[in-house]
Amino acid sequence: MSQTNVSMPLNPSTPSASAETGTSEEIPPQLKQQELINWNEYLVKTLDVQWICGVEYFRNAPLGGSKWQKYAKHGMVMEVPNPKMESTYWPAIVFGFAGYNALVEFVRVDPNERGSDGVRKLWIPFLSNVPKPLGHCLKNQILLYPVSKKDQQDPNFLEKTYLSLAERDLPTLKPNHWEYCLEQIKSTGKRFKVNEVVEALDKLNCGRNRMGLVTMTLANRIHVQYLDLNEDDEGFWFSQQSEHVHKLGWSHAVGSGIVGARSSIAYPLPDLSEFPLVPTGVSVEATDMFEMRHPVLLHTICVGFVIEPLRFGYFVAGTDWTRPDKCVKIVMHVTSDYILPINFCRKHDIDLKLPMKDGKPIMNFSWRKYLAEMGFKALNLSAIKKEPAKFTKGCKLEAVDLKQPTYLGPATVTDFAGHLIQIHFDRHPRTQESSFQWVSAESPDIYPACYSQAVGHKLACKPERPNPADSFYLANR
Repeated sequence: MSQTNVSMPLNPSTPSASAETGTSEEIPPQLKQQELINWNEYLVKTLDVQWICGVEYFRNAPLGGSKWQKYAKHGMVMEVPNPKMESTYWPAIVFGFAGYNALVEFVRVDPNERGSDGVRKLWIPFLSNVPKPLGHCLKNQILLYPVSKKDQQDPNFLEKTYLSLAERDLPTLKPNHWEYCLEQIKSTGKRFKVNEVVEALDKLNCGRNRMGLVTMTLANRIHVQYLDLNEDDEGFWFSQQSEHVHKLGWSHAVGSGIVGARSSIAYPLPDLSEFPLVPTGVSVEATDMFEMRHPVLLHTICVGFVIEPLRFGYFVAGTDWTRPDKCVKIVMHVTSDYILPINFCRKHDIDLKLPMKDGKPIMNFSWRKYLAEMGFKALNLSAIKKEPAKFTKGCKLEAVDLKQPTYLGPATVTDFAGHLIQIHFDRHPRTQESSFQWVSAESPDIYPACYSQAVGHKLACKPERPNPADSFYLANR
C-alpha cells in the first residue's frame, strides 16, 4: 500500500442518522448521508440504543469522561436542520445520546401541545458542525421555519417559540461548538506529527523496536512506515497514545533493542513525560512472575515472567517459557495494562493459559506451589492501582482490531475483569476465539459509537443487534 505524507482532514459535517424511531422521512439536505457504513439502522430501534456505551466511559476519547458529562446534557436546546424545508433550521431539544449521536425533538410553538402533526425526533451527529447554538440562525440571518404544519400556520411562530425558550432558560451549545469539537478531536492526536521519525514496536519481532516514519495521521491514529524494510511493506497503524510507539532516543534511554538506528548518530533523551512514573516500592527483578494479556493471542491471558529488567521501570517480558515454541518477548512498563498480578484470573473467574509440565497443562494450578517449585517470586504490583472498568456487559462501542489495526469496527463488551474488558467484534462468529480481545478500559483503541463518523474513519461493518446471550448489567460485580 502506498502512503501519502498528509494529515487526513476531519469530516466537516459528518452526516448521521435521520430516522425517527420506527419511521422514515425525507432526510434534510444538511444531513444527507455519505455512502459510508454507520450506526443509522441500529439507532432506529429505541430498545437497542440503551446498549450503546456512554461517551463518559471513554476518558481518552474526544470530549470523553467528565468533559462529556459537563457539556453534552439532556434537555439542552440547539438549532438543527429542518427535515421539512431545505436550507432552514428549527430549535430542537436533546432527548438522549447514543455515543456521539444525539436524539433531538423539535420544539413546538406551544410547548404544551401534544400530538405528532409532522413533529418527530431526529438523530444528529453531535460532534459536528450540524447543530448550532440557540440564536445562531437569527444572528447569521439563516431562515428559521417550524417543522409542525400547525405551527407553520401561526403568524407569530418565531416570536412565540423563542420567548418560550427564553423563559425556560435551557442550556445550549458553545458559540464556537464546531471549533470546540475540532479542538477536542485534535487534542488526542498531538503526540506525533507527519514526517516525524519514531521508534515503534517491530511488527516482525515484538521483542524489539524498529525505526519508522509517521506518514499519515487520522484523529488519534498514526501510520508508521518502517525503515529498512521492503518498499512494498504496508507499515503499521498505532494510536497516538500507544505504549508501543516512542519518541526518537527512547530505546537507547531504556536499554531496549532497536533495528535501524545509526551508531554514528547521537540520539536525544526524550522528555521525561515519555516515561511513566514507577510507584514507590515497586521493583523489577529477573524471573519475577505475573499474569499478562498475551501480546499476540489477544483473547488469552497467560503466565508471564521478567526476562531482563531495563531502565525507567521497563523490562523485557516473556510469555510462558514452558511453551518454548510459542514464547513471545515484548518490552513492557511495570504499570502497563498488559501486566497483571498473580491470581488475577482466579479473582475474576476467567481462564488463565496454564503453564506446561511433561507436555501437558498443569492441572489444579496453584501460584503458591508453582513459585515454590520454580524457586521464583511474584512481581510485586500491590502499589499499582487500576480503576475497575465501568462498562456494562453487552454494551456496544467501536474498537480497533489490534491484530489488523486498519480495522475499526463495532464491537460488544462480552466480559470484564478489573480494569480489563473483553470485546467481541461484530459480524464475526463467536465460536472463533480470535474475534475476542482483552483490552484495557482505558485503551486509546476503543471509542464511543459513531466515532468513525465524527472523524471520517471507515467503519468496517454494520453493528449487530444485541445478542440475547449477553446479559445487561453494571460492571461492578
